[in-house]
Amino acid sequence: MKYQEIVDKLNSYGIESSDTEAEIILNYSFGVNKANIIFDREREYENSKVLPILEKRREHIPLQHIIGKWYFMGREFYVSPHCLIPRPDTEVLVENAIRELKAGGSVADLCTGSGCIGISMLVYREDISSMLLCDISKDALNMAKKNAIANTVSKKCTFLQGDITRDLPNTKFDMIVSNPPYIPTKDIKNLSDEVKREPILALDGGEDGLDIIRFLIGEGLSYLNKNGKMLIEFGYDQGEIMDTLLAQKQNEGKIKHYEIIKDYSGNDRVALIIVA
Repeated sequence: MKYQEIVDKLNSYGIESSDTEAEIILNYSFGVNKANIIFDREREYENSKVLPILEKRREHIPLQHIIGKWYFMGREFYVSPHCLIPRPDTEVLVENAIRELKAGGSVADLCTGSGCIGISMLVYREDISSMLLCDISKDALNMAKKNAIANTVSKKCTFLQGDITRDLPNTKFDMIVSNPPYIPTKDIKNLSDEVKREPILALDGGEDGLDIIRFLIGEGLSYLNKNGKMLIEFGYDQGEIMDTLLAQKQNEGKIKHYEIIKDYSGNDRVALIIVA
């Protein structure tokens, strides 16, 4: 099967970015890169390796789950159906967290999933003193452990399986980072077939999508040291309500400062909060 035939198959399944996916499939299956593909478009690739992947994509199983890994912040992370697939928008949170964390600071990555946020911070900020990675899902936490080992940062990690609203240890951190579930329950049914194959626990944020976020900017603030910082990812259409909620917290004296940060597409995406 030729490259263009793979692209055409993916197009027929309604797959977006079919050309990019075809390149990823060929790289994964045969080790060829984009340049190889461009200069040898007539090459015939073994059907025995390509067809099983195409059959799974026809069923809209995410490509990331098929190949079992994905890239985030320039690093390779293992992924599975038990945790969210790392996405470029979340890199905005990590980049700002790396920049905002004080030297030698301690960090908690809450709703960690694959661990891509906290582990990336450890990779790029070797001065971090400790990292707590917490998730309610045992399977997701096992994936985070696997990724920490693969990225050689596991010695600084503590892993906690539990509900962040009741199971966090009685300690404080210099920074809390979180990509919590933030999709309103009623919107879950409208998600793409691929996203629906990701864990509902990591997607469903309650009636308005803000159940966990309200905890984080409420009781969750008590887990920060003085002048500690919290960075939270939220939905592209939740910027206005986040601004309202955080302005209220600031007026009440619960936080000293906050900022709404946009993603690469210009959408409000991350809240940076500094406590008094």
